[in-house]
Amino acid sequence: MSSQSQNPDSIYTQQVKNLINMIYPQESGYGSVFEDASHYFSLTPSLEKHTEDLKVQLKKIEGKKNKETLAEQLAKQIKNNKEKLEEERLARLERLDAVSTKIIELCEGENWQETQHLSAKLLGTIMLLTRGPEGNFARVHTRFKPLYKAVLTLRLVDRLLQHDTIAHKYLSKYREAASRFRGNRYWREKWKMELGRPLITAALLQDIGLQSPAAITILRGENGDLDEFRLLEVSQRKDLLKLNYHFTLKYMSDGLGIPNYIGNNKEERDRFVQAHKEASAFLQQLVKDAFISKTGLGEILKIPQIYVSIVLSTKSDYSRISLPKGYMLIEQLAKKGSLNKQLAQDFIDLVGYFPQGFGITFIPVNEKGQEKDQFECAIVSGLNPTNPAEPLCKIVTRNQKYISSGVQEVIPKSRNLYFPANRKKLMRIGRERLTEIMSQLSSNFTPDALDELVPSFWEPFDFFGFKKHQNLWTKNK
Repeated sequence: MSSQSQNPDSIYTQQVKNLINMIYPQESGYGSVFEDASHYFSLTPSLEKHTEDLKVQLKKIEGKKNKETLAEQLAKQIKNNKEKLEEERLARLERLDAVSTKIIELCEGENWQETQHLSAKLLGTIMLLTRGPEGNFARVHTRFKPLYKAVLTLRLVDRLLQHDTIAHKYLSKYREAASRFRGNRYWREKWKMELGRPLITAALLQDIGLQSPAAITILRGENGDLDEFRLLEVSQRKDLLKLNYHFTLKYMSDGLGIPNYIGNNKEERDRFVQAHKEASAFLQQLVKDAFISKTGLGEILKIPQIYVSIVLSTKSDYSRISLPKGYMLIEQLAKKGSLNKQLAQDFIDLVGYFPQGFGITFIPVNEKGQEKDQFECAIVSGLNPTNPAEPLCKIVTRNQKYISSGVQEVIPKSRNLYFPANRKKLMRIGRERLTEIMSQLSSNFTPDALDELVPSFWEPFDFFGFKKHQNLWTKNK
């Protein structure tokens, strides 16, 4: 038990937590993608202004005594400022690059199946690190959202390229990208640099403008004493949208730009600059279109964003029971014509009805296939369900006791207790037996909760808190 308390997480879970901190840490001061942006928004303008002021001074000293020495000093200061700004810009790009590389490492496999498996594992782990509508959940969800959205965006674009869903000049160059799943190393590298990274960056930084001082003032108030997750007035929402749009695009173009080429081969440099310019233009167009839908390109970001706003909601009425509504909202918006129907379908086929890491309760069957008078728990563990209402899950209880050797199983709709008709089947068990079952599974169960007796889902956070339970995605031999 002592080693449990010293290191409560598996190596993989630690990697995911570290990655979240590289993007959006709980405390500032460690350096991260989001801190880089707020640093840029709050400090860069004064350094740029200082540089401009120095240039004005430099002009003024023409004809003054000691002008050489003064001019030299000013020119040196201007040069230093410019170097500092450029150094910071390249450091921001480097950090984003490290994050993109880590995300790709954690969710890209050697083939398509492995990539789906690893992506499900990453999404599921993020969800299992949240504990439902408890404590400061809105802050936690805000930190987890960018990574969750980035993974979904990568997987959605794989499907889009397969079906040619959106006609776009830049995207059409990557129709062959799926050959990276068949061991094509050239396409693996090309996809990573020219498509994977821009997509990840767009998903991570889609709302980075909210880190600007003007946006933070609207969210937290002049004195920083307002709840940033409250429902804003219409006028505030409009102002916030404008600020977010303006500063997000400013950050993409001025705060990031393209990396420097290192080397002395002119042809290679030209190719490098050209490829990065095109990727950067695509990235900016993607983010811009997610704000003001003109070409439909932005839906690559918008669909995952809408979904994540429900699955990792920051609203005060957040409840786990409504997680499957993420799927329904995408479906409804597509029916109304607000979203590209084929792309929405691609997304629904990818995620299904129940998000990764969702706690499913279900009725098990005996050897003869007859339903038992009890329920067990499982955790959604696979993407791309054949039927969206029937998720691939890892079974985590046997006779209501936690196990870490459960099998992967598709839970049929007819035995999933999320659906009310199935809960009625179990109501006939009798209150005493149900009380017994519930008190075994939950330490804080009280008999008053008997009306809620047959749970439509369960909360796996505490279960996942044990290192030995974090291997949900290990393939059973």
